[in-house]
Amino acid sequence: MTTPRHRRGQIVLVLVFMMLGLLLLMLVNADVFMAIRGKGRLQNAGDAAALAAARWQGITLNAVGALNLAQIDIACKYCETPSQISNLVAGVQHLQERLVFAGPCAGLYASQCIAAKNGIEVDKGMTGLVNDSIAGAARYVPGTPSWPTKSEDYALMLKGAISEGVYAGCDNAQFFNYSANGSHPLFNRAFYQAVDGEDWCWFFLRGNMYDLLKNFNGWGDVPEGATPSPTNPEFYAVDVNRFSGALRDVDPDQNGQRIRRNAIDLARRAGCENVNEYAFDRSGVLTNFTDYAWYVYGGDWRQWTEMHRAGPDQLPLRSDVQPRYDVFGCSAVTRVVSTLTPVTPGTTPRQNIWTAAAKPFGEIDGKTITLDGEIPLVTPAFTAVRLIMLAGASEERQNMAEDDWVVHTRDHIQMCAEGKGVAGCRYCAILENKWNKDAFRLKGVAWLSRNSDQCIVHTGGGPAPTGGTRHAR
Repeated sequence: MTTPRHRRGQIVLVLVFMMLGLLLLMLVNADVFMAIRGKGRLQNAGDAAALAAARWQGITLNAVGALNLAQIDIACKYCETPSQISNLVAGVQHLQERLVFAGPCAGLYASQCIAAKNGIEVDKGMTGLVNDSIAGAARYVPGTPSWPTKSEDYALMLKGAISEGVYAGCDNAQFFNYSANGSHPLFNRAFYQAVDGEDWCWFFLRGNMYDLLKNFNGWGDVPEGATPSPTNPEFYAVDVNRFSGALRDVDPDQNGQRIRRNAIDLARRAGCENVNEYAFDRSGVLTNFTDYAWYVYGGDWRQWTEMHRAGPDQLPLRSDVQPRYDVFGCSAVTRVVSTLTPVTPGTTPRQNIWTAAAKPFGEIDGKTITLDGEIPLVTPAFTAVRLIMLAGASEERQNMAEDDWVVHTRDHIQMCAEGKGVAGCRYCAILENKWNKDAFRLKGVAWLSRNSDQCIVHTGGGPAPTGGTRHAR
């Protein structure tokens, strides 16, 4: 029995549509597979890059801390012939000053190598920011008596760190030409996200922001923040300060006995064989304020309030951070970017971003590396690096790997405050097209007057005073 001619044509059409459907399904499956694999590689690259940078932060702190103890060892060894101490100690201090820059720059290089091996594409925006730092080194990094070529050497370190390309951005960089005031809304990226996404709850859950939404009447002159000190580099800094003076004055107690006891104990455990109580007292290292300079932890080495359930962000934590690790300190936040190009017709490429944070950890006899805040002397006590929550890192310093954001907050803020936004800047456009319009703000106030109860969400740790939901930040 033969099939009529017109039916044979219908079967061909059905087969063609079936084949097209199967082909489309295969392409969609291929895109899903590529998206999953790409996301995994992106996450692995970001996590590994952050861990690599944090590892070098720990190495740097251990090296600087070991040289602090080396000064004590030198003083004890030559306690009977103090004239030999000055040159040896000066050499140690010169090495410390360079390590504070060289170690983080090595971390910057390591993070680029890790990201490149994971197939991450070059970050053109971050490349430009690092090149700006290289060009500005002569202006912002003055030489010192012990390191007269500091600016030239720093520029060379940065050139070496990005010699094979910039693949992982340092998202918590502290640029020397950047004086953003983190407490002002215009320097808060979460503010722009809340405005752009009309996330009214973000304003409601922050009392001062809700007042701003209701009573905004212009920005006026926007105060600038302080620029970072060139004591530390801009990328993956370890936040230590150089203290010139007697070892006794490093201890806030300043009676000398507490730091004497701890310094002798830590030096002995670090292998300083010349250190004993007689030599320590004989050397005068405790009270000598002319020959010695000590590296101490800076302002970031405080209690890690971000990782407390009762902290400022009311994070849904199971418990507070362990007391021996309850110190904020330095951290490495990296940002990696990849572009997914779908094979399905009609779909456009999509950029994916992953940001990860890590930090070095250590302890001293069950206490924090700052001996529970009692003695800020840097010592070789760091033994591990771990990934941490982004909320556990300083949010004021994040997003520094996004060149559009850095340029906006560095160059456009005052112009935006005066109603003179810069064309082509998306953050200026958010202010001009939304926030500056009275109708936009009134819309938010009206919504909150009816729906503010939706903004209070209890976290697993119990009711939070200001709500526990995590809205756009």
